[in-house]
Amino acid sequence: METTARGRAKAQRRSQILDSAAQLFARYGYAHVPLDAIGEKAGISGPGVYRHFGSKQDILKEMLNGVSTFLVDGARVIRASADTPLDALFELIEFHVDFAVANKDVIRVHDRDFGSLDKPHRSEVREAQRTYVAEWQDLLRHVHPHLDEEELETRAFGVIGLINSTAYSRPRTGTTTRHIEDVLTQMARSAVDAPDPSPSRQKEVAS
Repeated sequence: METTARGRAKAQRRSQILDSAAQLFARYGYAHVPLDAIGEKAGISGPGVYRHFGSKQDILKEMLNGVSTFLVDGARVIRASADTPLDALFELIEFHVDFAVANKDVIRVHDRDFGSLDKPHRSEVREAQRTYVAEWQDLLRHVHPHLDEEELETRAFGVIGLINSTAYSRPRTGTTTRHIEDVLTQMARSAVDAPDPSPSRQKEVAS
């Protein structure tokens, strides 16, 4: 039991460090945030951060690779459980909207500081991102079988970018989170130009 509790405490500390780093990187940029500042914001002494991460580079790598893996895993779960590809596409939209609203700092860090990752880590994150886009692309293929692969990929990137834009627009508005989610979801559904989901899915969305 003690080991389990210690493990949970360690995981919580790592999460606090990652959240604090995301906020600071998003505001000031990776290059301008010292490790001590991350520890201070997380309530940990500078040297204490090294018990969880070997370097600032390791923090950035886990932050960006972690969200990429999270998105890929989420997409696969959705595809495995949805009744139809169209239902899966609508669920994937909702999933990514939830992610973007909750992780605006990480999105901003990725956009600005992805190049700060060393080459092996960039390749790892890029591979996960390509896999995630491919999940969108494959679902769009079922909805628009007449489109070629280049067009499907363009649409996949486009709808993901549209949803991710909330990382920049959200801080400028006083709109509630629920309203932001509703607007993004409706805009993304329009962007994929898909027919309405199945009747059972429509009831879930309405509720």
